[in-house]
Amino acid sequence: MSAAFASLRHSSSHVQQQQLDVAHSAGLSDFDLPPQAEWESILAPLRTDFQRQLASPYSFMSLSGHCWGIIWLRTCYSEGSDEAHRKLLDRLNWDQALELEELILDDAALYEYGDDWHRIFEVMPERLFEELLEGDAERRDAPEVLDAPIREEQRKLDFDKLVADTHAVKHATVRLHCRAVRKYLFVVDKVALDTGQVLVVFFDDCGRTVRQSRMEPEYGEMLAGAWANWSIDEMDEFSEAEIGPDYLPRGSCGPPYAT
Repeated sequence: MSAAFASLRHSSSHVQQQQLDVAHSAGLSDFDLPPQAEWESILAPLRTDFQRQLASPYSFMSLSGHCWGIIWLRTCYSEGSDEAHRKLLDRLNWDQALELEELILDDAALYEYGDDWHRIFEVMPERLFEELLEGDAERRDAPEVLDAPIREEQRKLDFDKLVADTHAVKHATVRLHCRAVRKYLFVVDKVALDTGQVLVVFFDDCGRTVRQSRMEPEYGEMLAGAWANWSIDEMDEFSEAEIGPDYLPRGSCGPPYAT
């Protein structure tokens, strides 16, 4: 465990600051905070101290600087699967793919979700929000500038043709989906343990699956590089990935798009 993260876990002042941050974001003053007894009896049981602190933006920092907060989530703990999971981790260059070892979530008592990996967002909804360095935010164009070419692409889509050709949907919407992705995570489910290929899920800011695909753990480092360079659409793991149900034609976020 990194020294920076270890000190974070045992810092009571950090927890107090989290309480103040929540109150201030809700427009409350320090005096409107609930009594400590209510924090301990109502809020504390909802997640462990480690989960609460890992979900905090403060935990998205490594000793080398900014950390994207990409999670490795094991959801299957069937008998005899520990060795298969260890082999997957041995193939993952986690210090490049994840940056922090603490982002490997491996605890049957907390994360035995099976196929319902979305439950992680019930425990750590903060993971739906992208954390950006101030310098990155300053370099980014305004939303309307970024959205202009995307809107143009939406207008050009031939919806009738897309409905009849799933492969065409993947290629016609790759840039649109790239813009919709908030972050991604690795899921180690039963299929991953059986096949040696982890599930990588690209999700939006509501936790909906934009795209998902299977990949060898060794490619986690390459994916992290593409993410940092805003070029995941150039990787087959994204461009050829299965489209999430909400982003398929006639899905809540899929074509036809309003113009």
